[in-house]
Amino acid sequence: TLCVSIRFRGGHMEAAEQYEKLMDYVEEHKLKVNGFSREITMIDYGLTNDTEKFVTEISIPVT
Repeated sequence: TLCVSIRFRGGHMEAAEQYEKLMDYVEEHKLKVNGFSREITMIDYGLTNDTEKFVTEISIPVT
């Protein structure tokens, strides 16, 4: 599946700003969202209690 993705430092609480960036990219490149987004926490409380080290990835399928 073709997706636009972004990986950022932070967790789900910081995701809204990242979704805005992704949607700006989708619009700018005349893509169409084609399904549900996925948020995957790469580094979270399972690995560290330091929230500054959290890493999350968002992927949105597009056509």
